[in-house]
Amino acid sequence: MDFNSLNCMDIETAGFKSWPALEERKSNGVVLRFSNGYTKRANSVSVLSEQTGDLSMLVKRYEAFFEGKGLPCIFRLPSFTNNQALDAYLGCQGYQLIDRSLVLYKSLEGTTFNDSNIVEKRRDEWMLSYCQINGLDIAKQATHLDILNRIKDRVIMAVLMEGEEEIACGLGVISHGYFGLFDFVTKPSVRKMGYGTTLLNGMLYWAVENGAKNAYLQVVSENHAALNLYQKLGYKPCYEYWYRIRDKVNTLSE
Repeated sequence: MDFNSLNCMDIETAGFKSWPALEERKSNGVVLRFSNGYTKRANSVSVLSEQTGDLSMLVKRYEAFFEGKGLPCIFRLPSFTNNQALDAYLGCQGYQLIDRSLVLYKSLEGTTFNDSNIVEKRRDEWMLSYCQINGLDIAKQATHLDILNRIKDRVIMAVLMEGEEEIACGLGVISHGYFGLFDFVTKPSVRKMGYGTTLLNGMLYWAVENGAKNAYLQVVSENHAALNLYQKLGYKPCYEYWYRIRDKVNTLSE
């Protein structure tokens, strides 16, 4: 696919399917997603088309929803949607702009990658690996695992080994020809040693072998180490998005 003709909405749709919320509602170009507070992308209001009319009513509607769930109301605004008026309105209402992020894209047509020695695991096994590598308490990852178990498309739960040690892992999903990368992490003690590149090469090899034509990922714009890794492998900026959140301290991960 020619990069200039890339349909950003295709990536948004693939991203929603690859990281399925526990509850999702669509209305007039707005996608409401709720998942018990696990990650902002699954607990926010994604505004995917220009919103006109009474913005106060629109905002109050979603504030009421999240208030009923005991969560802060978060709006997610992609740059391609021409919602400067809504963004400005939210700013005037005290919504802080946080976590400006980039969506990176790479065509997989005509590309080749190294078949790295990665291990594919079942979802529950992979969650154990993810928590060990990332230093997380698996007892607090029930909603995370629930989201993974809801993925319906072709998925790889990958772990990279160095001898007997698990040192990096990632989740990849192919949806309508788009390969999305999620939960990509390297053990802190071995970062900047090339293991992330090795793992990503192996996952992209799997994606091509399983019919993916395009690849994308989402990364916080200030994560320069991750950006350098992805750009070295040919990923390019496609569009950006940011969150607007008000009143409560941001405790949700991306």
